[in-house]
Amino acid sequence: MNFSRILVPAWLVLLLPAATATAAGFAPTQAELAALPAYCAARLNEQSDAFKSWKASMGGDFLHIHHYCFALNFMNRARSMSSGNDKQGVLGAAMGNFGYVLKHTQPDFYLRPEILMNRGVTQSMQGRDGAAVSDLLKAIEMDPKLPRAYIALADLYAKQKNHSKALETVTAGLRHNPDTKSLQRRYTELGGKLPYPEPLQPVAAEAAASTPGASPAPAEPAPPVAALPAAAPAATPVTPAAQPVTEPKIGSPTNPYCRFCPD
Repeated sequence: MNFSRILVPAWLVLLLPAATATAAGFAPTQAELAALPAYCAARLNEQSDAFKSWKASMGGDFLHIHHYCFALNFMNRARSMSSGNDKQGVLGAAMGNFGYVLKHTQPDFYLRPEILMNRGVTQSMQGRDGAAVSDLLKAIEMDPKLPRAYIALADLYAKQKNHSKALETVTAGLRHNPDTKSLQRRYTELGGKLPYPEPLQPVAAEAAASTPGASPAPAEPAPPVAALPAAAPAATPVTPAAQPVTEPKIGSPTNPYCRFCPD
């Protein structure tokens, strides 16, 4: 299937400023599509059963998801490019598509934290570290169970030689995601001491109250969470809200942002 002819009118305007940088084609190739989430191929084939299935699962926001797919693809392309105007053009095209999908999807769209995280990573690749930190903090505030956001933020602080903030960030990530190997590895690399930080514990009172004849047991206080930097959002509640099913854990020691690398 020739994906370059699909959905062009909906988003071509976003890519015009980066026309030179995206001369290789603005739609994903078949090989590139294989590195993107499954819903990307479905969105680009409106006649497929997969399209209907993802639309039913994701709701109305699915109609805009191709912009996120294109943004991810531009990110992937930029990683293989040397620095220069072409790379900056590709990153600019990614930013335009991130902005579009954030503007046109609902505020409670379940992929919003992930989109903010990847936009933050893109801004870091552009050298816009302040904006990158802001997006990553927003992503963590919306979804504390997003390990890659903590790693990306910690890597930014480490790049700035602020190792204490980097370690604090990974420590906070481990309290919410205690079994994530990529966070454990980064914690050790940053000089964290074993055992790993104690995870947050759910409050047991609600479960006890649901047992007939049982008196609610007093809730044990949760261990303190390592504070994020001063610019961080308010502390996350002890019991995070239920999240939709997320993609499998991804990342590798050499490329923590790769969507399909092993943990």
